[in-house]
Order: sequence, then C-alpha cells, then structure tokens
Amino acid sequence: MWIPMDKVFDLGDPGPSGNENDTYVSHDTIYKVNNLLNAGGICRLLEKILFHNQLFPNTSYRLYGFAGYDGRSVCPVLEQERVCDARPATQIMIDTYMSALGFAKENDEGRYSNGTYVVWDVVPRNVLVDADGDMYVVDAEIKRISNE
Repeated sequence: MWIPMDKVFDLGDPGPSGNENDTYVSHDTIYKVNNLLNAGGICRLLEKILFHNQLFPNTSYRLYGFAGYDGRSVCPVLEQERVCDARPATQIMIDTYMSALGFAKENDEGRYSNGTYVVWDVVPRNVLVDADGDMYVVDAEIKRISNE
C-alpha cells in the first residue's frame, strides 16, 4: 500500500520520533515511518525486522506499506501492537530478561549476544515492563553474527 506523505497523519496521532522513525499512535497500534537513514537500506531494515520478530515475538512488526513523496522518496511503514499501561524497564530488569533469553551481556550498556545474534540499544527507552512484570522490547538493533 502506498501512503502519500500528506496522508501519514491519518495513521494516528504523532508520537515520539527519533533519527530514523516518525511514529503515529492509534488506539492499539504504533506506526513507524522509517526514513532509512540509519537502516543501511531497505533490505537490511527488513532483515532486522525478521530477526526482531524471531527474538521478540510479543512485539513483532508487520510491514504496513510505504510512504513517501512520489518520484522522490520511499519510506517503509512498520506496524507494531501498542503496549498499553507499561513503563520503561530498568537496565537491571533488561539485563535479567536478556539473560533469561540466553543472551550474554557485552561491555557496552544495552548490548548482548547469544552466539547467533548481537542485539544492542536494548535500554530503558526501548524496553517496556507492564504491571505483571512482562517485558516488551519495542525497538532494538539486531544483527546476525557471521559464521565466516
């Protein structure tokens, strides 16, 4: 589906945005319009989304469509279920959670590996915890470790 840039506001209310995503929040969904500046290209972004969905299925992404300016730009639009009634997790909670998933903490804060994947930017602004203590990694950088 193609979404002209002047129609992205129809996705929801503007939410927090960063260097690579503008977010739009609806009742139960977050839409992320990715400008591909940090992604390393669309193939790398889609690969990262596949890895995310394997590692963190409770916050899986779906490719909703593409937005942009006709003839000038293309921005993938990702859809993710909104985590309601949650707060940022502490780094200690995150370290414990990642360890339970089989990841070892590396030297940089928020960076982990399990021999197959290296995951970073797993810090409180990107991980939520609800009242039951369930953890939700809503954004992380992920790369498959080369076996070569």
